[in-house]
Amino acid sequence: MKRLELGGLLSDGFRYATNPYSRAIALGVLYLLSFLIVPIFFALGYTYRCIKETIDGVEKLPEYRDWGGMFVDGLKLFVAYLIIVIPIIVIVLLIGIPLRFGAILNPYAMIMSMSSIYAASIIIGILTGLYLFMAIPYMIYVGKVGSVFSFSEILERIRKIGYGDYFAICIVTLILVWLLTLISSLIPIIGVILITPIAVLLLARIQGLVFKSTIS
Repeated sequence: MKRLELGGLLSDGFRYATNPYSRAIALGVLYLLSFLIVPIFFALGYTYRCIKETIDGVEKLPEYRDWGGMFVDGLKLFVAYLIIVIPIIVIVLLIGIPLRFGAILNPYAMIMSMSSIYAASIIIGILTGLYLFMAIPYMIYVGKVGSVFSFSEILERIRKIGYGDYFAICIVTLILVWLLTLISSLIPIIGVILITPIAVLLLARIQGLVFKSTIS
């Protein structure tokens, strides 16, 4: 298997996210209208389509067509994230309940309690992000939402890439996406339309390419 190069992935990701840029802007408009609820599922469906077509070898952003299918794909992606994130939230809450109870009995333990919950949330959040980076494209490739729980298959694909390379790609990509999202939030409306879709499409493209590299 050919080793993945971070620089090449990022370069390809930015090129893809603006090819053509008009389609990226259309995605930004969907995100801007997400307060209406329905548009966010179209946006998620388009992201789903980008990952799928990347795995299939397509080199440019897909057209906006088959809106019904795109909406359904958006629901799939939403549910996939939800069924992974909800158990994580429950775990964090279960960790926090006994710590908070102890803090009530000993007020001086409050700071330690909150610090422990915060640290646990960060660690669990990072591990979840690293897992979803591969689990989401795998789910899209298989076509079944429940496949996000195929832990052995997903971990085997990560092993093929190499844990060091995989973690480096994930961390750098996620930090870059976070920075783009932060910049977008500082520029109301325009940022959402012009910058947010670049962050989303960059992530989708790299996820698709990383997964594609594990297909024999």
